[in-house]
Amino acid sequence: MAPIETYLKQLNEPQREAVLENSRPLLMLAGAGSGKTRVITTKIAYAIEALKIPPYRILAVTFTNKAATEMKERVEALLPDNPDVKDCNIRTFHSFGAWLLRRFGSEIGLENNFTIYDDADSLSLLASIYPSYKKRELEPVMKRISYAKDRMLSPGDAMKGFQADLLFKQMYERYEEKLRAVGNLDFADLIGRSIELLRDAPHVRQWVHSRFEMIMVDEYQDSNTAQFLLLKLLVGPETFVGVVGDDDQSIYRFRGAEVKNILTFASSFPKARTIKLEQNYRSTTQILDVANSIISKNADRHDKNLWSARKGGRKPKLFYVHDEEDEARRIVTLLREDHNYNGSAVLYRTNAQSVPFETTFKRYGIPYKVVGALQFYEREEVKDALALLYLLTNPKDEVSFRRIINKPARGIGPGSVDKIIGFAPQTDGDLLRAAALAVKNRMLSPKAAQGAELAIRLIDEGRKLIVDGNLVDGVTFLIRESGLYEHYQEQDYLNTTAKAGNLEALVNALSAYESSFDGLVAFLEQLTLDRTTLGTDDPRDKEGVTLITMHNTKGLEFDRVFVTGLEEGLFPGRQNEGDEDIQEERRIFYVAVTRARNELYLFSSRVRKIWGRTTFQHPSRFIADIDPALIRVEGSPSLGGYNSFTRRESSGWGSSGSSMIRQGFGPGAKQFEVRHEQQGDAPLFPVGQKVYSDAYGEGEVVALRGEGEREVIDVVFATGKKASYLSRFAALDRIGGE
Repeated sequence: MAPIETYLKQLNEPQREAVLENSRPLLMLAGAGSGKTRVITTKIAYAIEALKIPPYRILAVTFTNKAATEMKERVEALLPDNPDVKDCNIRTFHSFGAWLLRRFGSEIGLENNFTIYDDADSLSLLASIYPSYKKRELEPVMKRISYAKDRMLSPGDAMKGFQADLLFKQMYERYEEKLRAVGNLDFADLIGRSIELLRDAPHVRQWVHSRFEMIMVDEYQDSNTAQFLLLKLLVGPETFVGVVGDDDQSIYRFRGAEVKNILTFASSFPKARTIKLEQNYRSTTQILDVANSIISKNADRHDKNLWSARKGGRKPKLFYVHDEEDEARRIVTLLREDHNYNGSAVLYRTNAQSVPFETTFKRYGIPYKVVGALQFYEREEVKDALALLYLLTNPKDEVSFRRIINKPARGIGPGSVDKIIGFAPQTDGDLLRAAALAVKNRMLSPKAAQGAELAIRLIDEGRKLIVDGNLVDGVTFLIRESGLYEHYQEQDYLNTTAKAGNLEALVNALSAYESSFDGLVAFLEQLTLDRTTLGTDDPRDKEGVTLITMHNTKGLEFDRVFVTGLEEGLFPGRQNEGDEDIQEERRIFYVAVTRARNELYLFSSRVRKIWGRTTFQHPSRFIADIDPALIRVEGSPSLGGYNSFTRRESSGWGSSGSSMIRQGFGPGAKQFEVRHEQQGDAPLFPVGQKVYSDAYGEGEVVALRGEGEREVIDVVFATGKKASYLSRFAALDRIGGE
């Protein structure tokens, strides 16, 4: 019996139909836990084994390198005796765009040594154009630019979608001009410029149509407008196209995802067939009943109903608790019933909600791991080293040049940097040659000139080592001779950190690549396209309860799930009041619930501190979506004995303070802020103050320690990063307030 026939027999009937349908466009609606990866990988293996499609003529795209790697490994495992299976083009959308542009980008004036800017690099480029603005002021502008690009809107087109804003149009135009002048791409360009290429170069489009006989898209509900347009251009008259996804799990609208892409697939690809995968292999029937009850309230969706052969299990439970500390203590009690820490996860809507769980778990000795903390390649020291490498591969890269030319300090101040960049038009944008020209023309001070010559010589020598086939030696030379290693060794000594060790880890990661200039380019492209796969630990490999946002749980599953913060104003958030917003928030709740295999617990607090202010909370409207017969309830949404009381609490300002909580809680009640009556002068950074850091974005002051010149500010950022600052030196901007 052929292996592929064996695998087909392991599928349920709808799964098997999906594998065997190859005559017309196919939409596979794969509900949560329905085995979609098994279906798509079996379908690819079937195409190779039974339909005799050469592997190199199959393209499968998904949204993370991790998912692409898993898909490729599973296809290879299905066909272990076929050496050609490795030729399958299984990539992310953005990786495919980079692959296409490296080969044919010259058709639209793009050199193949382009650097791919991440969000921070793009913001730095915009800041270099508008130095009078702070980065936090430009961050929303950069987000709007990315938003426009994901929808294939030019600066002129974008004006049709926004209120008349000539400054934004000008900023978008100048950003695009600068980006093209330095010869680099931002993340959205990998899709947008691929579309430009296929539209403007018909022979390239024809090559793609003849190259790929089958195109598959995983997680299609997460595709944006640009990705949809790219897919349309990739599919030729004879190309089979199949997409797998679940509109009920479309939760990335804030990143540009368009749920309408999956809702309108049949009209976009005529004669399409739809197959529903509704059998769930993960959760108990009782958990799925809750999930179906929630998502059925959404209007814009394909009708489907998850079911499971797993009967019985614990009935999901809803807890009404007093506040976030009570919420955390209840979870500790439940965790201690069986000590299944590794199989448990606490889910919340925003990163800031992790703090009370971390504090309480430490107090009670509960091991935990936080998903979403600062990643390896976002660390300052690593980005400094990478800037050297980006500049080495593309001397026009102004963002990297500005970051590294005077770090550690070489006497090249901002004025000298601007003078050097002023010579760039005479060197075709090459900033290293521009630096040499500035030195030659005596435009720099003796100290700055000496520093510039050192940097030029350093990069030239590092490049020679790498071109000669000594990648690790070349990068080691750059890190050490630039002074970065010594600089961070000193910081480690003073602050008990491990920054120098991270530089060593960077070199270790490079050792896995071909020891050549092309190997360096491949490394830089890989980490830019998916930074989660390099230099970071998989949190599932660590011991303890997983603390994670609902968004980050996509694709994960746990024995026991605690969904917390089910309150109006938090989930859904105050800013999410439009119909599309509420439907997406409800989908996020559905995704959270369907992560649970055996046990599901929901939590709603009566009182919660949000950005340092204590408020009465009203239960989330999503709780009312659940059929009451499907859950057990403990507690009441009303305050009961807490209707009127005075709480004494630390103001965080080192002086006594009181907080009066006003009456009025329960169904239909409004949220009331706690009014703080403070004594004395308020310091610059009180607990609860929202702040902005150029390095980490928005955050909140969560604690003040010490006094006077030794006062330390503890800040938790929206990314999950925690940082401490000496108050008098804190490089933080206050957000709001006077």
